[in-house]
Amino acid sequence: MDASDFETGISVGTGPYKAVDMLMDDHITLVPNEYYWDGPPKLDELTIRTISDRNTLALALEGGEVDAAYGVAYDAYPKFENPNFQFSSIQTSRAFFGCMNMTSPVIQDPAVRQAVVMGIDREGFVAALLEGHGTPGYGPFPEGFSTFGSEHLNTQGYDPEGAKAVLEAAGWVDTDGDGIREKDGQKLVIRWLTYPSRAELPLLAESAQASLKDIGIDVDINCTANRREFLADMTSFDIYASALVTAPSGDPQYFFTTSCVPGMSYNFGAYENEHVNDLLHQLSTEFDTAKRAQLAIELQQTILDDNGYVFCSFLEMSMISKAGVVGWNAHACDYYEVTVDLDINK
Repeated sequence: MDASDFETGISVGTGPYKAVDMLMDDHITLVPNEYYWDGPPKLDELTIRTISDRNTLALALEGGEVDAAYGVAYDAYPKFENPNFQFSSIQTSRAFFGCMNMTSPVIQDPAVRQAVVMGIDREGFVAALLEGHGTPGYGPFPEGFSTFGSEHLNTQGYDPEGAKAVLEAAGWVDTDGDGIREKDGQKLVIRWLTYPSRAELPLLAESAQASLKDIGIDVDINCTANRREFLADMTSFDIYASALVTAPSGDPQYFFTTSCVPGMSYNFGAYENEHVNDLLHQLSTEFDTAKRAQLAIELQQTILDDNGYVFCSFLEMSMISKAGVVGWNAHACDYYEVTVDLDINK
């Protein structure tokens, strides 16, 4: 640890390259790690640049400023569907989902949580706004993922008429005819907090706003890079939508440990359920993979039955590179893009 320079942000790791220069939110320069266990890397130097605007990133790749890119705007893909470029795509467990703020008075109403889950059109979001580059999400893990994907769960699909009936039964009624329901004089408004650095998240916010309006819920979007300022104030939001790789090692425990236990780093909605805590304790001491999968299924079903989260979609990671780039491959865990095999054929 003493070998790392935390003032500059350069840390010492075990990968094929080592950092020699870094400017936060701009670039990091890498050179070969001569001690790498799997042989010498192919490139003498590698610079990874941060280009936050997806359209600017597409222009940089098209114009030759960069050799490869991750995060290009979907509508720019056709520019690269030619022999000069190549795609590497894979479905991942990076979930786009909302944490219900369980301290919020409106979210504490079970009918509101259930209606939100029923009122978001996941298929429409993926098809229209993501242009098919992803899969709809109904739980923490995608369908077909290992032995505990969402096909093993009792999930709730898009059902706007059912959502309306749930709200009606709970006393949320549009009495003034403006399209937004009220109860005890209070408008049904959901404050939706998210951030722009994952381009899918602003699109998800807009999609949720449109579909929830159809069932009488007004969604007030706060899309800000300063989201942590708002997360520190639990009175400032009702749903926080973010992106998370839920199973970075292919195992289910990570998501529940980080996102469903009181006080943990990604439990932004202060979710708490004693049964979940008990199941997670069992999971943490169970080594049989089949039993771990069954515990994961029960954990998922429990948080879904609570409507403590609303899962919307999963990322299809697509990386684009020049035709001469070798070894630049998308990885389902979102970790291993830069490998010892990365090279450029001039």
